[in-house]
Amino acid sequence: MLGEAVYGVFQGTCQVLASDIDVNEPWLERLDVANAADVARYLDRVKPNYIIHLAAKTDMEYCELHPEEAYAVNTGGVENVAAYARDHNIPLLYISTAGVFDGQKDEYTEHDAPNPLSVYGKSKYGGELVAKTVPKSIIVRAGWMMGGGPRKDKKFINKIVKQLRAGVKELAVVNDKFGTPCYTYDLARSIRYLLDHDAYGIFHGACDGGGSRADVARAMLAHFKWSERVAIHEVDSDFFKESYFATRPRSEQLLNVELKSKAPQLTRNWQACLDEYLAKFNWNLWDMNTSGMERSFYKSYFKSEREHWLMRVRRSIVRDILAAELPGRPADRKVLDFGAGFGVLVNELSAAGYDVHGVDISAEAVKFGLLQGTRNLQVLDSHRAEFADQSFDAVLALDVLEHLEDENWALKEIERVLKPGGIVIVMVPAHMFLWGVHDETAHHYRRYGMGPLLRKIRASTSLQVARTSYYNTLLFPPIAAFRLASRVLKLKNRESDFDVNSPFMNRLCFSIFDAERKMLRKYRMPFGVSILVVLRKA
Repeated sequence: MLGEAVYGVFQGTCQVLASDIDVNEPWLERLDVANAADVARYLDRVKPNYIIHLAAKTDMEYCELHPEEAYAVNTGGVENVAAYARDHNIPLLYISTAGVFDGQKDEYTEHDAPNPLSVYGKSKYGGELVAKTVPKSIIVRAGWMMGGGPRKDKKFINKIVKQLRAGVKELAVVNDKFGTPCYTYDLARSIRYLLDHDAYGIFHGACDGGGSRADVARAMLAHFKWSERVAIHEVDSDFFKESYFATRPRSEQLLNVELKSKAPQLTRNWQACLDEYLAKFNWNLWDMNTSGMERSFYKSYFKSEREHWLMRVRRSIVRDILAAELPGRPADRKVLDFGAGFGVLVNELSAAGYDVHGVDISAEAVKFGLLQGTRNLQVLDSHRAEFADQSFDAVLALDVLEHLEDENWALKEIERVLKPGGIVIVMVPAHMFLWGVHDETAHHYRRYGMGPLLRKIRASTSLQVARTSYYNTLLFPPIAAFRLASRVLKLKNRESDFDVNSPFMNRLCFSIFDAERKMLRKYRMPFGVSILVVLRKA
């Protein structure tokens, strides 16, 4: 989120060498900051004059469950870049967090002593301590981040927008945690100012003012003029304690004392920044039609998954792979559909004789599936499935990884529940240049290239790659042309790729894709709209 803003501020006047562990932009190069050798080689090659260190594990629940990884990235990653900055006497700017404070005070200045409560906060404070050992260090603490728009915003603003797009009539929002929103575009300008003026030290870089999450949600509804359409249901933190179990301070409100003393023009009121941010992007709230009826992605997805040509053939591809890779009686095989939606494939595999279970992170999808009669379907909560280790002969991850902010936990969980000798079938959308309205309404974080996907899998698991292929190859030219034309013409009168097909086109595309399915039994496709990977556990 912040990286996009920083890149935009600096690219016009500097040579910006940008890296990330998730390469989702053409201007990014892959780098894992926790890998000391890779970082050293990278920095020796690019020879930076300045280092702006933004990399972090920011999912607080993931950090609680994986503290070693959190410290390796959030503290160790800083040490890996700080070593170069010290040796070459160059400035290092490190982004920290308001989460280094314990919340006992209402507001915090740069002069208050940190006392973090969570693994995330402690590991980020560890990064601060490392950064301070660099003679030319700038530490900037950020608040509740907002920026990046629908594709990059992983925080509160986009989570609320997604609920609005899904047609909710009431938002449950916490009212007992307080903080200060932090506008990434203003923060990027502050970063530029501090570096330009050799302003070393500790600064706070949030907006002016503060409030609760409920205050922010109310301001969003007011901006969209939806205050009468959607109600705010204020709850305390216990309401979400199963999903958000990491300890959070009561207050994370920041005062920008030091930054204001140098450049008061750089900080603005958070409400003004929120209005600017919401006006800056198209959030696709045309999801609501003129009659006021919800037209959410889920509802169109529920309606079309059984009959749409893409979904029907994709399920057939899965059955082909299961039959080829797991010979024997289906009744002897236990299958987990990880990201099952409302369970169409769960029902089909169950009818074929498999012992099949489904989990999904969407409570709405699971609820709908249960109402339709799907059995063995449950909500995946707190990053852990309620199954014992080595429970399943096959795990299916079909168009699920792109929905996750961080795929690492899902891949590790998939490996945990898989039996030795078992297989994983992964399907994901391919090529960022195909990004379109369907990706936005489906809440995707990214599309993949084959190389980045395999690197992500190998970095997160010890699963062996048994097969790779692209698919939806024969229909790639018209789909790519349609996606690109929709982007150029800014078409907004549809919610997803699932609502564009007439019955005739549905039958035609099914025939073409089904013919390709038979080819996939023997051949590897060199390109396509999507990627297929089959993994095996040793």
